[in-house]
Order: sequence, then C-alpha cells, then structure tokens
Amino acid sequence: MLKNVFDWCKRHIVLFTIASVVFVVFFGFINIQILHMTSEPEFCHLCHPAQGFGPLAEVDSWEHSAHGDAGVSCLDCHGRPGVVGYMKAKLGGLRDTYMQLTISKEEKLEILSNPGANLVPSWHCLYCHSDEGNKQVRETTKGPMKLVNMRMLDDVVNPGFRERKGLADIMTDDFVGGTHFDHNMHITDFDLTCRDCHFGIVHNPATATDRMNFCIACHAEAPDDAPQMADCNVCHEAQAAMNQGTGIQGLEDIPSMMYGEAADMGCTDCHTGVTKGVYRPSSETCTDCHEDQEYKTVFEEWSASTKARIEELKTIRVAVEAALLDADAAKRNTGEAWLTYQKALRNLKFVRNDGTHSVHNSEYTNAILDSVAADFKQAMKQLDTVW
Repeated sequence: MLKNVFDWCKRHIVLFTIASVVFVVFFGFINIQILHMTSEPEFCHLCHPAQGFGPLAEVDSWEHSAHGDAGVSCLDCHGRPGVVGYMKAKLGGLRDTYMQLTISKEEKLEILSNPGANLVPSWHCLYCHSDEGNKQVRETTKGPMKLVNMRMLDDVVNPGFRERKGLADIMTDDFVGGTHFDHNMHITDFDLTCRDCHFGIVHNPATATDRMNFCIACHAEAPDDAPQMADCNVCHEAQAAMNQGTGIQGLEDIPSMMYGEAADMGCTDCHTGVTKGVYRPSSETCTDCHEDQEYKTVFEEWSASTKARIEELKTIRVAVEAALLDADAAKRNTGEAWLTYQKALRNLKFVRNDGTHSVHNSEYTNAILDSVAADFKQAMKQLDTVW
C-alpha cells in the first residue's frame, strides 16, 4: 500500500509538490489564526470572567484602563518582545490552561492575588515608555521581532511610537501624567522599580489617596529637598496650570475664578482634609463657604458633562488613529495629519491630567475640549487631501 503511494507521487511529482505546498501554507495559516485567536482578550476572558477589579477581573479592568484605551492588549504586557518572546508566552499560556483545569478556585485566587515580581518587569515597561529602554531591548532581543502581524508590541519603535501615543519619555521628561516626577532619579538613585509605585496599575489600581499616601510616606523619610505635603505646586503642575488657565498653545489664557489675588484662595481652602489623609474635596466642600446649595449642583453638572465629553472624544480618537494607521499602511503622506492628531492628544491629556473634570477651571477646560474636537476633525480633513 505504502509502495503504491510512493509510486503515485513519483509519477505525479508536479501535482504532489503543488499539493504539499498548498497543505503547508494552509496548515501554517490555520495555526497562525489559532495563535492569534488565543492571544485576544476575548479568549483570556474565558478564564478571567469577573467584573470590576482584582483577581478574575483582569480583562474587565483592562478594558477600563488607559492601556486598554491605547490598544495595548494582554500579550503586549504579558509576553516579551520578539518572536521568541511571543512563543514563550504562548507556551506559558498552555501551562495556565492546564492549571485552570486542575487547580481549585481558591488556589487560582491565591496565585492571581500574589503575582510574581517578574510578571511584567521594569525593563518591559521602559520598552514602550522610554526611548533608550526601547533601543536596548530591540538590540538585545534574540531572533526576529516579528514574522507576521500578531500584536502591537513587536512594532514599537521609539520615539515614533511614543510620540504618536502622546507619551512622555519617562526617563528624560519629568512631567508625566499631570505630575512633576523624575523617574530617572527614583529608579537610579533609590533603586525603585515600576512595580513599587505602579503595582496593579491596570488590574487593581490604587486610589488617588493611596498613591498620595505612598508618596508622602517616602518623602517624609527622604532628604530635606524632597517636596513635602505643603509644596503642592512642586508636583501638581497640571492642576496649577489648569487653575491659572495657561499651558495650551493657541488658546487664550483663562484664569479660574478661584485663582489670583482677587479670589485669595489656596489649595487647602478647598482640599481641607489633607492633614487627615483626605486629599480630594467633595462637592460638599463648596457649601462650607457658599451657603447656596446650587454651587454643589453646578460643580456636579460641570464634572458630569466633562466626563461625557472626554468619553466621546476618546471614541473619536480611536477612529482617527485607526484612519491614520490605515493611511500609513497605504503609503499616503500623513505627516501633517499626525502632527494635528498629536496636538489634540496632548491637549486631551492636559484635561485628563488635571483630574478634576473641569472643577478647577470649567471655562478653560471647555475651550480646550473644543480645540481637541476641532483638531481631530482637522486631522481627518487633512487625510482626505493626501494620497
């Protein structure tokens, strides 16, 4: 029987060769699709189905995170760069699948509640968030970075990627996420890792109060030149700029009604609980000074409307970036459109970095968001004019 098969193949060598090539290509295509399908968050959700934050809610918490908004997927963080890193992550996924079927829910919760220090090492964070870190990883990664398009991570080349996402280089810039913070100094001088301050940043983020307490606890034992609780503006540059109504190129300065000598207001006039470890005021803080209850309603309306506008602009941002990437793939001249998009992204981040949803300065916030919407629209118009 086997001899007959060999004889047939010899007599029809051309047909056999074509059939073999087709089979290999088809088999390879099917395997790539399976790898791709099992790398998507939808697949991860099968074992991490909970809602909210913490163990078992990893996919839902990711969907509501800044990383999720930016299109950073599971294997972008939980797999190392390059083809070898990708395949190691997939093999690790087989082990995770086996454990999913063989260990108890209690054991699984224990593992997820105590992730290893190397689950996402600092150098992996720096690969996206630092130009030098990206360069070092790309130069030392063994094997090719990619064979086919499987994930965002393998295409990250800074500074281009970082700038298009509107990200600072955390090792050279000291204004990150609305706060003056020197990452380079904290990492090199104090041996801190990303995990020390940002543990659970995606899946179980600390509250603003917890983060502030962490800073204050360290600074209380730090050298005398470390900013202390009373030095608000040293770290909170974005909030100070929003109150002052400055910082956006092309927009007229619009100081807040609570800023300046006429208002005679300081940070702790509203942030009254800082000495008790409560850093964010509530709407009730307004009525401590203003007897009219309408002030509370006004601030709540400002906050709600600004949140809604930011969510709307985030949706538009995703569509504009996708259009720009498609245009890049088609080799169109997208330089001016990318610059307009990056300007809009910086200004949107300015509002988000303030963190108060316009309470610090409603008029200036709305002017900024108007400019963001106009720039996103302009970027799409610019795309329509280039081919």
